[in-house]
Amino acid sequence: KLLFKTGLAFRTTPAILVSIFHKIWLNEEQERHINQTDNLPSRKKQKIEELSGLFLTREQCLLLGATLVNWIVEQQLQRTLYFANHKRWEDFEKEVSNTPHSNWIPSEHLPWLILELEMNITIRKVQVDVARHMMKPNIPTDDKQVKNIVMQMNMGEGKTSVIVPMLALSLCLPSSSLVRVIVLKSLLIMNYQSLRFKLGGLLNRRIFSFGCRRDMNFNAVQINILRQRLHQALKKRDIVLTSPEYILSFDLLSIDKCRRNEFDVARSMLETRQWLKVFARDILDESDEILHVKYQLIYTVGSQKEVDGSTERWKTIQSILASVKRYAADIAHAYSNEVCYKPPKRRSNFPEFRLLSHQAFPALCEKVANDWLQKSAYRQEERQLLLSFILRTDLSVNTLVNHVEDNKIPQFLILRGFLSSHVLLIALVKRYRVNYGVNQNPNFKRLMAVPFRAKDVAAENTEFGHPDIAIVLTQLFYYYKGLNDAQMLQCFNRLSEKEKDPKEIYEEWISHEDENDVDSSIKEWEGVNLKDD
Repeated sequence: KLLFKTGLAFRTTPAILVSIFHKIWLNEEQERHINQTDNLPSRKKQKIEELSGLFLTREQCLLLGATLVNWIVEQQLQRTLYFANHKRWEDFEKEVSNTPHSNWIPSEHLPWLILELEMNITIRKVQVDVARHMMKPNIPTDDKQVKNIVMQMNMGEGKTSVIVPMLALSLCLPSSSLVRVIVLKSLLIMNYQSLRFKLGGLLNRRIFSFGCRRDMNFNAVQINILRQRLHQALKKRDIVLTSPEYILSFDLLSIDKCRRNEFDVARSMLETRQWLKVFARDILDESDEILHVKYQLIYTVGSQKEVDGSTERWKTIQSILASVKRYAADIAHAYSNEVCYKPPKRRSNFPEFRLLSHQAFPALCEKVANDWLQKSAYRQEERQLLLSFILRTDLSVNTLVNHVEDNKIPQFLILRGFLSSHVLLIALVKRYRVNYGVNQNPNFKRLMAVPFRAKDVAAENTEFGHPDIAIVLTQLFYYYKGLNDAQMLQCFNRLSEKEKDPKEIYEEWISHEDENDVDSSIKEWEGVNLKDD
């Protein structure tokens, strides 16, 4: 007792013994890996051999390993009794049917055994099979460059909670492999807390969160510190946790540094990127979302400019949506199982119209194109030629020469892009307020539609990369939601102060509404008094 009180001796707790046992096992694994892959200098090998002899003998390690296995079995028995006492028979059957360590040897995967102890679980057979297959894919191919693999499992089978920690523990090697776990940005904090809880205790692994944004003005000193931290993470078997946005942002930021002539910083960032390509071993959780084409990142540079066609582009898209409104009911009637349609309550309202598949889109395209051509006086043979140009992508723009005025060619190209290149299809498939909308946060000043992550939840610092998609979804949003009082007042003020013929424009607005739905006092522009509250 006196030795313990004076600090000359330390109490040996189970946690300390497990930690020592784990370090010894890791050093032995590192030594085996070095002997199998490369002949390092004897000085480094001697250091490993010295570390592997700390505190515990071989017999003590075997005894401690057997104790851990028995401890895992005892935990499973306690869970089984708990489920039986609380009459949770489904969980009881799952626990009883799960035989511990049936398809893996604990002495070969000690970190997995400690993970079971830390989490109070028994790793299931299918989880071991998936983890092993991802570590060493059993793929019949002669191509040695095949190093990527994707696995699919049902929800609730422990992909994030069990398999990801198992892979993170097994894939990290101090000399050649730095594990980088890539998760969705919305799940980053939750995954960080989960991994830190599971791997930061007995397993003593640090979770290194890597983030990067455009507003982070890195200098050469900071990049060198980052590289040193990554080297330390490789040596200490730490886990790097990041998201695809941060990786793409770091890549683009290195290019942006070159554009700004900050070549020293850019060189350091490019060297860091190259180092990560060599040493990083990526684990993608929810890979179907991460590898989706929507996960792109674009840095805008230079001064802001108008889109090609300027205001005519907006007007052309509005004309396309007017045709969609005109034929939405016909398309919904012909393709009732492929279209979600709800008629408008008033004549001026835009109907709730969404395509559930692409099957109805060709018919809609043909109706919109014909409606467009009927507005102009083209001969029958010209109309057929122009219709083919709009609905097909293999015809050159020279097809329009001598048939269309030069100032109208951009309108035909816009229409062609929306129909034959499926821009309109992409817009009509998206759900209002679920996939897109205007950010209602008062701190967000833009009035353009942005991607939504869930219903009424806007994706922060994100916008649509395709300008036509951004424009058409913005118009659809305001067609569905309408304008608030402040926006209406802004429109009337502009009509009153900046338009040459406000009466004609106002009459056009009123013409879209039934006469019975418009109060008699405001049917004429002269009856509108903006100063009357």
